[in-house]
Amino acid sequence: MAQPERVIDYRIVQIAIDRFNMQEQQLSEKDEIGIKTSFSFQANFEHKGLRCISSYTFTKGEEKFIELTLSCVFAIKPEMFESLYDESKKHIVVEAFFCRYMATIAVGAARGVIASKVQDTLLQDVVLPPINLVETIKADSIFNVK
Repeated sequence: MAQPERVIDYRIVQIAIDRFNMQEQQLSEKDEIGIKTSFSFQANFEHKGLRCISSYTFTKGEEKFIELTLSCVFAIKPEMFESLYDESKKHIVVEAFFCRYMATIAVGAARGVIASKVQDTLLQDVVLPPINLVETIKADSIFNVK
């Protein structure tokens, strides 16, 4: 039987657009549109926080027409952050389920940013489709403590 996922108390302290680039162009239903996504995570030991950095690149053929990098910063309740620490290995382990949870928030924010930025442009029909984060983020994130 699988272990229940633990509750991690957090609050969102920042959502920032680190990069946005859009090359406005006409798209047709015949165009092959590709979307590349990536997610990375960082830990801030001093402030007991985690950051999810997500990137989204839309392409038409080989040409990029939308690029977005977004950072979501989460403050973790101090005792919860300490509970992530593995003293024997001197690292913090953020389990995959919580990484996916943070990424879900980032994807929702990105969906809103893209919708807002393409509004009233030639790209207004572009949407960020559903992303299977279970397939995308499979492993825990491990951060060494110095």
